[in-house]
Amino acid sequence: MGDGEAGGEDAAAFSRLGARYRAELQVHCYRMLGSFEASGELLTETLLRAWRERATFAGHATFRTWLYRVATHTCLDHLAARPRTPPAVQPCPDTLLDQVLAQEPASGEVVAGPTIGLAFVAALQSLPPRQRAVLVLRDVLGWPARETAATLGVSVAAVNSALQRARPRVRDRVPAGSAGSGGSAALRRYMAALESRDDQALAAVLAEGAAPVRLALPPDLRAVPTRMNRQPAVALYARRPGETAHRAHALDVLRVEDGRIVEITVFGPGLFAVLGLPVAL
Repeated sequence: MGDGEAGGEDAAAFSRLGARYRAELQVHCYRMLGSFEASGELLTETLLRAWRERATFAGHATFRTWLYRVATHTCLDHLAARPRTPPAVQPCPDTLLDQVLAQEPASGEVVAGPTIGLAFVAALQSLPPRQRAVLVLRDVLGWPARETAATLGVSVAAVNSALQRARPRVRDRVPAGSAGSGGSAALRRYMAALESRDDQALAAVLAEGAAPVRLALPPDLRAVPTRMNRQPAVALYARRPGETAHRAHALDVLRVEDGRIVEITVFGPGLFAVLGLPVAL
């Protein structure tokens, strides 16, 4: 089934074609919502809506572009039905980002570090939903202004105006060097310091002014390296007295500059299962 045949009645063929873009569509929903958990739900809704609206695919754009249009409107409808206060941003596991490149190697812009970092995704949530969509379509996906305008049902002038307002607001909220590249050595030092409860080693790996690490850590702690949003991260597991297993305790996502940790974002254990991390060791 080719792109031009997407409106056919063969549900199995439509599903196979849509599966090719599942990972990158979920990343798109994640940027729009800031929630990894909700992105999976909206991906399912996007594909269901695409099947229901398959007759609207006229072949004027690629099937991939059409799916992005459906996903964008699905997210905008979801945001319109929610309170204005944005929810707390969740991290996105690199396993999903790697799936994008495995399925579509040419889609590197979809998972590039500067546009998927935790700070960038959080900054997106500060924008009104339409501005958010414009910035993602124009600056992340590289869509022309005319195509973005057609997707959102607005004029090219409105798209350009929204982009001019959105760019500085996001730029002001994303610190320099926050793309999340590197940091392997700092990650290892951080993990060793936590497991050994070595305050001096911990201070040595933290940059001056970095957010302080929580003071009360369980005595029996295991640290497992992972990656979120193209940034080094540590899944922490604690074993409490009388227990045999180490259970999910916290997830630390690190921002590293010049070999030292400049920021630590801590997430609770409730996200482990959502992110595909084991809840016990």
